[in-house]
Amino acid sequence: MIQTGRLTNTLLLIGVSSVIALALGIFLGVISAKKRGSVLDSSLVTTSLVTFSLPTFWIAMVLVLVFVFWLNPAWPASGVTPNSWIGVGTPSSIWVVIAVRLQYLFLPALTLTLYQYGGHLLLTRATMLESLSEDYITTARAKGLPERTVLFKHAFKNASLPIVTSAALNFGFILSGAIITETVFNWDGLGNWLYNAINWKDTPVMQAMFFVIALCVIIANFGADIMYGLLDPRIKYE
Repeated sequence: MIQTGRLTNTLLLIGVSSVIALALGIFLGVISAKKRGSVLDSSLVTTSLVTFSLPTFWIAMVLVLVFVFWLNPAWPASGVTPNSWIGVGTPSSIWVVIAVRLQYLFLPALTLTLYQYGGHLLLTRATMLESLSEDYITTARAKGLPERTVLFKHAFKNASLPIVTSAALNFGFILSGAIITETVFNWDGLGNWLYNAINWKDTPVMQAMFFVIALCVIIANFGADIMYGLLDPRIKYE
């Protein structure tokens, strides 16, 4: 039986990191395409290639080394909530709860964000470069439209379809990355539960988890199909 608390923790971790990585990758990818050939473009491409090729467990260990051992030894490196809350309940102030949860969420979410954003940046840059070379972009600039409008309203709108597809297809890889990340940070989620189930040879739990992962991938791809209809007026669903 899937535990609600673990499911909530995993969805929180994946949701926050995926949204930040997608937004950051798209924004920096558009800038990189706009500044093609510049030092900024080369720097963004290089850093994205590096983060895209690194395994999540290595990123996690480096972040722990930097933030916990070098910068702030008091920073939480594992768990979801402080051990002092166990048995006595959570504080009455909702803002204290949110602040502490965000503090514990920071390192695992940053790990998955760095793991994802490089792929989004590279794909956005490639599709934007293709869109910016089209004749309708030249026409839009000839009409005197602001560069921001040309980039985000005209070029990015046509370049967004492959990005939507990639984000949906990568959802399964994000879940697999969450398994390692949750294990490194002892994050009480489904990934950590699956890792322990594999060690304990708990077959029913493994079957349930694989079913949940497959279901999430199907839902993500279904959402991508719906987004296609919203982004591309040529696609009509009847």
